[in-house]
Amino acid sequence: MPRRRHHRFQRPQDSGDFIMKRSLTEQTVAFAGVIQAGELVRQIATGGQCSQAFARNSIDSLFTPDAESTEAVFGGLSGIRLGLTMTREMATRGSADSQQAMAYASGLLRLAMMLRKDKTRQQAMARSLSLVEPAWKGAEDSLDPSVVAQLADVYRSEISTLPLRIQVHGDPAHLKQDEKVSLIRAILLAGVRAGFLWFQLGGRPWRLLFQRGRMFRIAAELAG
Repeated sequence: MPRRRHHRFQRPQDSGDFIMKRSLTEQTVAFAGVIQAGELVRQIATGGQCSQAFARNSIDSLFTPDAESTEAVFGGLSGIRLGLTMTREMATRGSADSQQAMAYASGLLRLAMMLRKDKTRQQAMARSLSLVEPAWKGAEDSLDPSVVAQLADVYRSEISTLPLRIQVHGDPAHLKQDEKVSLIRAILLAGVRAGFLWFQLGGRPWRLLFQRGRMFRIAAELAG
């Protein structure tokens, strides 16, 4: 997201069809990262909790600019399985819950697109994340509230000041709790990072209209 090299690729010397399929596979993984963030936010807002393992993997992606592959950004395909499953379900329009997750994801992609055009903001985010990284990696609690609050501050200062703001809907009892609001913001920050990665890999909103069928099939294969 804030750094230009999200990971180092060894491009295959192979046919154009293989490279195109690989590119769409990579885009699908990144897109699933956006969807996963949207679903985690929905879970917290409506139920007050979410999968800590998936939340940790999503937030970890903020600190993996040099991962060896797209899936490694999220700790492997297992770290993004929730997002892949949700993406697969989109093929059949899914439930009201999946549609809400998609609505959040759509907003995250728009924020990522705005961020791509703002190099100064990217640099500021990179600096802020570098300051939080030691505390995040050294925390004994998988989602240490004090570190999550620092990430929420990064979202508030660098993303909430963009022209678009994501409106989170859910149970007011949960949305009034500072720790839950901070976790939502930290996950939204990770969702913007995944959206930024999707754009880096060649993803474009208009292409979803033509490639979504193939993307849904790839997501189903990757989800297992």
